Amino acid sequence: MEYEIKYRPAYSLLEARLNAGEVVVAEAGAMVYMSPQIQVKTRKREEKSLWKSIKGSLL
Repeated sequence: MEYEIKYRPAYSLLEARLNAGEVVVAEAGAMVYMSPQIQVKTRKREEKSLWKSIKGSLL
């Protein structure tokens, strides 16, 4: 993967060039544009209960 951070320091934008099979994970609403060869998959983030959060922080 090659990348370049543009427009620093305010409103920075990461431009990434991916090789076949490489993956990028982004927050919802974070992607500005993409080439037609990119495949986008979405999934719902698992919501944690209070108990799962406490248990995860203790372990």
